[in-house]
Amino acid sequence: MKKVNVLRIFLASPGDVKAEREMIFALKEDLDLLIGKDKNIKFEIVNWERNTYPGKGTDAQDVINEQINGEYDVFIGIFWQRFGTPTSRYESGTLEEYENAKKKYENDKENTHIMMYFKTEGSLNIYDIDVEQLKKVKSFKDRISKEDGLLYSEFEKTEDLKNLVQINLANLVRDKFSKKKRSIRKSPQQNKNSVPKKLDTDKYELLAMKIDKGDYNIEIENFLEDVEKTNGFLSDLASSTNKLTLVMNFFSTKTSERTKQLNRINNIKDERLRLTKAKKVSNDYADDLDKYSEDFETLLPEFKDSISNSIQSYSEIIYKTINSNSFDENNKNQLLENLPNFISSVETAIEGTADFLETFTKTNTHLTSKYSTAKRRAELATNNVFKELIRTKKLLQQLLDDNKD
Repeated sequence: MKKVNVLRIFLASPGDVKAEREMIFALKEDLDLLIGKDKNIKFEIVNWERNTYPGKGTDAQDVINEQINGEYDVFIGIFWQRFGTPTSRYESGTLEEYENAKKKYENDKENTHIMMYFKTEGSLNIYDIDVEQLKKVKSFKDRISKEDGLLYSEFEKTEDLKNLVQINLANLVRDKFSKKKRSIRKSPQQNKNSVPKKLDTDKYELLAMKIDKGDYNIEIENFLEDVEKTNGFLSDLASSTNKLTLVMNFFSTKTSERTKQLNRINNIKDERLRLTKAKKVSNDYADDLDKYSEDFETLLPEFKDSISNSIQSYSEIIYKTINSNSFDENNKNQLLENLPNFISSVETAIEGTADFLETFTKTNTHLTSKYSTAKRRAELATNNVFKELIRTKKLLQQLLDDNKD
């Protein structure tokens, strides 16, 4: 029976990132399958909510510290707008958990890993924001970067954190596995002895067993299915993007028509007649804007889903390539070679959408309230797509950067 190693993750966070905590706990099965399977690793995720019980100590946090007792390999900290509830020793329980992780790292750098994530999405209601708490989060983020030498990641949506955590843990497992392999390598002098012969024998026996079982065929077949699935998602993304482009192009044509109409109207000498006709064109343009917004708002969920599915599926293929013994470095490099092209196409879409948004900022006609309202709606609809594109570029760049040799 194969020995299964357990990689224990301690999850620390204040109360305002509940959705992110639940997402990470729900991620365990994917982590086991995508990252841990070929390394015989199982992931265990713990935090104070799920893995402690009532007890007595100096305070509640002291009870948590005693029960968790530093028994984890990876510390994941998540912050948004709240810093947390103070303890008798630190400004918050999450801060105390981070400081304990830092001490653990200083005592055992090889087996302690700290990953910090900060959410950047704004609150829907500004009255929900505790300014003092937010200041503490920003100060802490600045401090761990400058004083503790810690590289953190930022994310906007819960889904973004899911992708980041998978990417980061995949690379952590890969690096730890590589280090273990390097640590047992023999010196040149030792390699002259009989030990390599035993290793070669083991290697050939493993190959023979693999052929008998046909495991490699199943893995490659699954990989090809994943590639086919990813290509399907990428095709959906291209289709969704094309639909948005058609809407933007049609609206640009309408804008050009309305602009020409207004230019002709401006030549009318009768001011009363000129204003009447201008208001009519402005209201017609408002209808164009509303139609454009409706189309964009309808297409946005499809666009977001196609982006999410494409990145998630593409990431999973890379995880499997990184963590499988059935694929060599060339397989991984071939996958990564496509990412710059993907990023470039997203950048082109960002530039085009930015130019399109600029047209809204330069349009100052406010002849009717109907037009002003429709214009604002169209700006926000376009900006939602714009932000999705920016978010996509960041995730793809992170995926590329984290897998560079």
